[in-house]
Amino acid sequence: MARVMLLIVALILSGPLQAQILVIVNAHNPVATLEKKQIVDLFMGRVSVFPNKQPAQTLDLKAGTPLRAGFYKYLTGKNEAQVDAYWATLVFAGRMSPPRQVADEKALIQEVAAEPAAIAYVSKQPLPANVKVVMELALDE
Repeated sequence: MARVMLLIVALILSGPLQAQILVIVNAHNPVATLEKKQIVDLFMGRVSVFPNKQPAQTLDLKAGTPLRAGFYKYLTGKNEAQVDAYWATLVFAGRMSPPRQVADEKALIQEVAAEPAAIAYVSKQPLPANVKVVMELALDE
């Protein structure tokens, strides 16, 4: 009984669970940090350059990935279907191309490490030295 009470107290004190997402760029990218609005503008196609006017190449996880859903919900308040519909409209109008989708987080990290203009998001994890974090997002679960 004491163990159960201790577990309950620990859960209460730990607060809500949070998933953390890291927005990453190549280590050679001169951008050190980005604000939420700047990330929204990049991933929603409103801008195609970093604040320093250097081109940006957004990379995305495949549709249906829980991390992708959480990323867009946190940034835009939209679910994946709404984000995909937004992009379908822009693509149909010939105005923009959505972020290129990549199979998994490992591939995202590899592409960001290889491309100085790339920007992507991954779950919080140890990263190689050739990528850096420009923003950390904490999502309540």
